[in-house]
Amino acid sequence: MTELRFALRQLLKSPSFTIVAVLALAIGIGANTAIFSVINAVLLKPLPFPQAEQLVALGSTDAREPNTRGLNSISFPDFKDFRAQSQSFVNLAAFRADSIALGGGSEAQSLRAERVTAEFFDVLGVPPQLGRGFRGDEEAAGGGPIGLVVVLSYDFWRRQFNGAPNAVGSVLILDGEPHMVVGVMPKGFQFPIQTNPPDVYTTTSSFATASGNDKPATEVRGNHMMQAVGRLKPSAKVVQAQAELRTIAAALAQTYPDSNTNFSVSLLPLREKMVGDVSGALYVLFGAVGCVLLIAIANVANLLLARATVRAKEIALRSALGASRGRIIRQLLTESVVLSALGGLLGLIFAAWGTDVLVGLIPENIPRISAIRLDGMVLAFTFIISLATGILFGLVPAFQASRLDLQKALNESGRGAINAGSHNRLRGALVIGEVALALILLTGAGLLLQSFSRLSQVDPGLRSDRLFTAFISLPQAAYPRPENVWNFQDQLLSQLRTLPGVQSVSTILPLPLSESNMTTSFDLEERPLPEGQQAVSPVRIAGKDYFATAGVPLLSGRLFDSRDLPKSKLVMIVNQRFADKFFPGENAIGKRIAPGMSMEESTPQREIIGVVGNVKHLSLREELTPEMYLPATQMPSSLFALVLRTSTANPTALTASVRAEMARIDPGVPLTRVKVFQDYITRALARPRFNALLLGIFAGVALLLTAIGIYGVMAYSVAQRRHEIGIRMALGAQRGDVLRLIVGGGMKLTALGVAIGLSGAFALTRVLRSLLFGIEPFDALTLCAVAFLLCAIALLACWFPARRAASVNPLIALREG
Repeated sequence: MTELRFALRQLLKSPSFTIVAVLALAIGIGANTAIFSVINAVLLKPLPFPQAEQLVALGSTDAREPNTRGLNSISFPDFKDFRAQSQSFVNLAAFRADSIALGGGSEAQSLRAERVTAEFFDVLGVPPQLGRGFRGDEEAAGGGPIGLVVVLSYDFWRRQFNGAPNAVGSVLILDGEPHMVVGVMPKGFQFPIQTNPPDVYTTTSSFATASGNDKPATEVRGNHMMQAVGRLKPSAKVVQAQAELRTIAAALAQTYPDSNTNFSVSLLPLREKMVGDVSGALYVLFGAVGCVLLIAIANVANLLLARATVRAKEIALRSALGASRGRIIRQLLTESVVLSALGGLLGLIFAAWGTDVLVGLIPENIPRISAIRLDGMVLAFTFIISLATGILFGLVPAFQASRLDLQKALNESGRGAINAGSHNRLRGALVIGEVALALILLTGAGLLLQSFSRLSQVDPGLRSDRLFTAFISLPQAAYPRPENVWNFQDQLLSQLRTLPGVQSVSTILPLPLSESNMTTSFDLEERPLPEGQQAVSPVRIAGKDYFATAGVPLLSGRLFDSRDLPKSKLVMIVNQRFADKFFPGENAIGKRIAPGMSMEESTPQREIIGVVGNVKHLSLREELTPEMYLPATQMPSSLFALVLRTSTANPTALTASVRAEMARIDPGVPLTRVKVFQDYITRALARPRFNALLLGIFAGVALLLTAIGIYGVMAYSVAQRRHEIGIRMALGAQRGDVLRLIVGGGMKLTALGVAIGLSGAFALTRVLRSLLFGIEPFDALTLCAVAFLLCAIALLACWFPARRAASVNPLIALREG
């Protein structure tokens, strides 16, 4: 306590030093704490389920690519076989996101729903807070003995029933059919974990109902529509369970060659599946703020080294009075730790503000954003990093300060008592390290900024301006047959065309850049292939005027029109990439293809009637892929996206009019996910923008701290060499000679830092490769520009101390010496 009080008194005696040091540390510690709060919530916190380490995600893969990390959906029949035959799991559950209409009011409300199998809540290990979960017989068409059932989320229960316990047993009209409420989930429960969690959970009974002459979706083995999650037995490992499932998948491929050829399955820990490719970018950002902290530490260490020179006589007196070297080191370290503690406290305030800013900047498709907060784990991290920082920046200066010549220190009032040569070498080494770290960060920021700039200039293949989009999901009970769906779409589109401000309107599924996709295998009439070797292509279901509405150009042939009726000749349109890949050097118009998607049991041939431009459907980063378009009249879907080209600057101003027209046709059908198409482009750019912005900010802070560090070292050098400079000038040295001496010394340190930093930048670019678009990791222009910028800033930081040195009066300097 005595040493602590003394340390506080010493720091209060030098307020300027203390404020500068605490601010530098607070910036570094605060930035690290803010980024760690994100990493802790997204990557480190256990999932909010009992024994979450036993939970795995499973999905279909191509047996020809066994090492793929991506998981695709699986069909319900395949899932049932896995559930029945696997021995490595406590249980398996399947689920699928959907929207569902809540009726009973003046206007239907759209709810976020998950269609799940009966074991869903048991697999996750979270029972309902009220009532019960689902039973096995409630997966069947029409539900169980009591009909269709629903489990409510906690938040929806509070909104809809004001938290009343008697909500269990109530009836909700969902998609036009009565559903009995059998349970309410606990507060905080959600699965999947996402920005907008589900409102309700229903069973897969809706998929077990046949539509028209089609089989129920639960009986179509080629219909990959479900995601799956499983809980491993305590004794089972992921590798063991995956080997077992792949054995089952291989047997299914032999039994059902038409639908399951080359079919396999892979497992991933649920956390890994949920995080996806987010972890790499977050760890890069964490490394970046770590570099900022190291630069701040180097600056404070330089300040301590300068301060040790001033305190040389004080330290010498304490040593002469009997203080051991260990006691002196302990006292100096106490001061360092007090500095870092103050920096940590102020950094925590910065982090609280910075975390709120980060949450606002983080793209919504990064999971578990709502869990980001300054909790106990983050506070422990801040405490540890503050303590470690205090020891790290204080240890070397403390050892240097304790190594002095007592007689010289007492006789000369401290001048030269501490080895100036070793001090200067150490200070120079710290500056070199700062420059190297700053160059690494600037290089990363430069590459990401260029990558983002190029990505934002990518042509999505359609006109995104003044494009209104929304989704419509028709209830199965009200629209059971294809002709019901056609009639609704035709009537709706006819009415919407008459609205003021609407230039054209159509439908599409899936909507480009909406993060959904559909694929199908297909065969070419001219070059048929054996089962399992057919090519696979994304497929889109487009309305008659879709291409004109979206601004997708027609390159050859014709578009869908009134000739393409349900009973007419089956047709399709392909994109330019499809025509180039499968019909190189030929005219694709008139070629015949048999897509796997069909309303019939066989796979009839379709004739290509047109070739259109390429559209970026999955992401702006994707390579152009072959795609086919089927007419909505010949392949109706109860789920579709509405697309309106408007003449108004604000397309969403039409929302009320669109809802009113829909209500005239069927008030039980809600309009959901109303957006302008530009919002999807903004979302596609959100993560690259976030990465580039944050790394750019950290690089800017690093550059500022480095400039301050270089300035501090050179200013201290000028003050220390004032007598020497006076002698040089008295012997005839000119102002330019002094400027070259000081600036040259600083630029030598900078040049060494740049050389070391370039090697570190080469290592960094390998890490950044997966985050870049349209630019090579080893971009010479970026490296040269960053090196030039850093040298220019260093030159400026050296110039001011050098100018002060060149203004020294030789007589005054010699008299002071």
